[in-house]
Amino acid sequence: MITLEISSLIFTQVIQAVKTYKSLVGFVSTTVLSRLITKKIWTNPPLWEGFMRCAKIIAPASFGALLQLPREQLRELVDKQPSLKAGLRDYVTKKAPNKARGAGLLDIFGEPDDNSGKSGADTPQPTSENLAAVMS
Repeated sequence: MITLEISSLIFTQVIQAVKTYKSLVGFVSTTVLSRLITKKIWTNPPLWEGFMRCAKIIAPASFGALLQLPREQLRELVDKQPSLKAGLRDYVTKKAPNKARGAGLLDIFGEPDDNSGKSGADTPQPTSENLAAVMS
């Protein structure tokens, strides 16, 4: 069996390639990232960092592949790349092919940042007592 070592520079090259040739984004997201997930890329810290940067740069195309990550690695990725949280949350709720698995991951992405979905029940409402205290 032949094993190949992946160079720590691979993601520098992949990121440069997808920035130059946008048509490669689909291939990188569906083939390269998915295959590296099956190889447990998170076990090699320098490659894992490059993987996370690459996923961020090609987002939202990378979201389908990222949902293949084990829960712990997905949480780490979202913690290290917080800008992916909102997009992944939207992808899971609207477009994810496996709705059941996606619903189980929503706690990783947290609550939406906007308050548009909240009823306002948690917000204290002004009362005559509150106003009187403020006025005095």
